[in-house]
Amino acid sequence: MIKYEHDINRLNSLKKRFNDGVVEKALRQSVATATSRVRTYISREVRGVYPLRAKDLNGKVQIRKYRQMATRALVYIGGRLPLSTFKPSTRKVSVTATSVRGRQFKTSRRRVSVRVRKDKGRQVVRGGWYAKGEIMRRAKDGSPRIQYGPSIPGMVAHESVITGATDVARDVLPREFSRRMEVLLEEEGKG
Repeated sequence: MIKYEHDINRLNSLKKRFNDGVVEKALRQSVATATSRVRTYISREVRGVYPLRAKDLNGKVQIRKYRQMATRALVYIGGRLPLSTFKPSTRKVSVTATSVRGRQFKTSRRRVSVRVRKDKGRQVVRGGWYAKGEIMRRAKDGSPRIQYGPSIPGMVAHESVITGATDVARDVLPREFSRRMEVLLEEEGKG
């Protein structure tokens, strides 16, 4: 374990030794930095598996503060993403269709495929079509419905992402706290 000059685990002794406000300020700043680094880590990990843009993920995160101390939570929100988010591609194909009277005939349709994960190829959306910027498919009642893929909270909830994010926080927070304490104590000494 790395030893830091100012140990974040000994906040009460640091508050007795130094100005209480300096310790609190260093804690707030280091937690904000750690939160930002964890958010970036999660974004990179998810975008390594799914073909999303950073702004797609960053728009779905809320940072919640619990107490005024060092507890923050990154909460990813939102439902399932429309399949149109995953780079749809259409291609004209010949199919055999059945008329209202029951006769079969040859016709052409525009097949649509999407790439939901980077580690898998494109997947055809069975019975789906691309219209007005959305991928549609008939529901059981015959009405067209928008097709959806995975949700961002589901992508983030993967065990490897959570474990990695925890490791980043455990690495960044103590180092950043010690560094911020040094900077603030130096500023206080000059003032």
